[in-house]
Amino acid sequence: MKSTEKKIDTWQVKDSELVLDHRWAKVRRDRCLLPSGFELDGYYYWEGGDFAQIFAITSDNQIVLVRQYKHGVKEIVLELPAGMIDTDDASPLITAQRELLEETGFEASEWQKLGTLNVSSAKSTTRAYPFLARNAQLTQEVSLDENEAIEVVLCSMPELLNLIAKGDIRDSNSIATCLLALRILDDL
Repeated sequence: MKSTEKKIDTWQVKDSELVLDHRWAKVRRDRCLLPSGFELDGYYYWEGGDFAQIFAITSDNQIVLVRQYKHGVKEIVLELPAGMIDTDDASPLITAQRELLEETGFEASEWQKLGTLNVSSAKSTTRAYPFLARNAQLTQEVSLDENEAIEVVLCSMPELLNLIAKGDIRDSNSIATCLLALRILDDL
């Protein structure tokens, strides 16, 4: 990778205020001093909760997807299973294991963390913790929250790539998690 080696500095936060604090949304306004000396008043961003996302693959190479309504885009979407990290969760892995089981009824015997993803670096504090879950198998019925209606979908690797290419899977976090998982699976 080639770089111009330009020094880049962070912004200095002069003042910060939580302007919306709700169960479903937290919005913060910062007043910042930029390295150039310019003062930016009113930089708004989302303080979102972090979540775990799971690329689960069965022993016969079927990928576990979920189809559900997402009100932000007001569409029924196809994506990888995921769930918010609760404050009492010991780790993102615990969240990933719980969410895979609750949303899909699947459990996996092998888990591998795939890194950390910034959901929207400019406008959100939210991070995604992607995992590869191998040897997933159906062990129970789904256990959904009252605001969830989820259809579990299994597909092959070629079908998954086709769903992404056709735009049937548009969730950027799901696509990034697929890329990270497929890179590891391709090395085997």
